[in-house]
Amino acid sequence: MKDNVLRMGIIGTGAIAGAMAETVNKMDDTVMLYAVASRTGKKAEDFAEKFGAKIAYSSYEELAEDENVDLIYIATPHSEHYDNAKLCLEKGRGVLCEKAFTINAKQANELIKISEEKGVFLSEAMWTRYQPLAGKLEELLEQHSIGHVTMVSSNMHFPMMGKERLWNPSLAGGALLDVGIYPLTISSMVMGDDIEEVVAKGKLTDLSMDESSAAIIKYKNGGLAVTSWGMSASSDCKATIYGSGGMLVVSGVNRIQKIEQYDTAWNCVNTFEADESELTGYEFEVRACREAIVNGQIETEIMPHKKTVFMMELMDEIRHQLGVKYPQE
Repeated sequence: MKDNVLRMGIIGTGAIAGAMAETVNKMDDTVMLYAVASRTGKKAEDFAEKFGAKIAYSSYEELAEDENVDLIYIATPHSEHYDNAKLCLEKGRGVLCEKAFTINAKQANELIKISEEKGVFLSEAMWTRYQPLAGKLEELLEQHSIGHVTMVSSNMHFPMMGKERLWNPSLAGGALLDVGIYPLTISSMVMGDDIEEVVAKGKLTDLSMDESSAAIIKYKNGGLAVTSWGMSASSDCKATIYGSGGMLVVSGVNRIQKIEQYDTAWNCVNTFEADESELTGYEFEVRACREAIVNGQIETEIMPHKKTVFMMELMDEIRHQLGVKYPQE
């Protein structure tokens, strides 16, 4: 990095790319929005003008070849993540790839291998794990604040009938990679990754993408996770963690905004809320990436490669049980 400033590039110009650009612009001067790339030059130019990027590229290749770029944020559809990330890694550019990381574990492992062989930074933008309240949740569990944890129930359903990419198999559509990954991540954060059995059921679209689904996960320690997700209905997007000494209610399974602690008599004994000084919630992953790159690391401590691979393997198994397969596989 030049002058101790992380220069970020963005591949993609959609809503989430805009959210990241807005975030970087609100952060301190250790991070800057340097460039944006789109396969449509006009889109890149409009994005750069709106968010103040220094350079607008009309191809991903041009951005990947720019040696001034320290980290490229990939904000394209799931189906494009592998090719986009591979391009950047092979050119020596660090990568922060939006979730879901790839469409399957095979692709994830291939990208991680390139990262390791070239010594280039690579991370999944699973922002949930980076939230300060995610750290608080981990602390409460380590302190056995609700005794022995026996179960976690979590959900995330959004009516997204108008989002064409989610209904398109060629874009790796379906609810699982888009929103299902969040309740599954909360389950992993609470129960760990030592799974004994997974049972998944769901409703598929006419094109065999998962529209709404549920999974029960049994862990080797005896714990259970009950998860559900979907793209044609609404839910409270909460997680409830049950313990022998009470329970925790987590508001916002994607971006944790509040944790309420209850005793066995349903009395709320503690409430923890997100700090009002937070920007957009994306700043935490950017800071972690910068720290890792400064320290010469190829992954972050909060979201190491092994956690990405675990989640992709779990979602592969769930898709297998649901009967969902992408054309690229």
